[in-house]
Parts: sequence; C-alpha cells; structure tokens
Amino acid sequence: MFFDRDLARDFDYRCKQGGQLASKMRFLSAPWVGMLQDGAWLRHARHANAMAKRLGAGLKTVSSASISFPVQSNTVLAKIPGPVEAKLRERGWQFFTGAITPEDSRFMCSWDTTPEDVDALVADLREISS
Repeated sequence: MFFDRDLARDFDYRCKQGGQLASKMRFLSAPWVGMLQDGAWLRHARHANAMAKRLGAGLKTVSSASISFPVQSNTVLAKIPGPVEAKLRERGWQFFTGAITPEDSRFMCSWDTTPEDVDALVADLREISS
C-alpha cells in the first residue's frame, strides 16, 4: 500500500524485475480491494498489535524471558534461553531466533491470533521455565 503516489510510480516494474509478476494479478488483487474498502486491514492490524502487546505483557511476567525492544507493532522480540526455546518448539510453538541478534526470538501476531493463543504460549513458557 502506498500513501505517496510518487513511490508507487515504478513499483510494477520493480516487481517484474524481482520475479514477483503474477500473470493473473487481478485475481490476487480482488481480496485486497475488499479489505481496503471496508477497513478490514486496519481492524486486523489493530487486533494483531493488541495481541502482541498482550504477549509482551505476559512475557514480562516470566523470569526466563526478557523483552528486547518495546512492543510497537505485531512483533515481539524477546531473549529466551536456548533450552527453553527448544522445549517451546517441542510443544509446537513456531518462532524465529536470530532476528536481530543471535539470542533474540521473534514472535509474530496476526489477524487470527487469539487471546487464548497468547495465554497458552505464556503458560507454556512459565511451566517450562519453572
């Protein structure tokens, strides 16, 4: 999404050069048009950001986790000891480690992240850490 039309001027060319040309782009665009028209994108973004704030607050209550940066979007970056990370992954949690520094783990919240998902992750982390 471009708020400055000048930045969008050569976007189609840059997409083509980057190999991101879909032959039927109109089919990919239709859902986006709907999301933009009724404000769904903003509702989804607000929800994802709220879930990240909830996760950040929950992680602050777990002694083995420390938040690396203030939570300002749908991303939470935290330092979690390697053995604890491994046990979280064994329980099915998916996250990326090494996002900013080798010890940072990146947790992403999305439009479909539920409060129950966040609370379950924090509960598992607390249980593993004790």
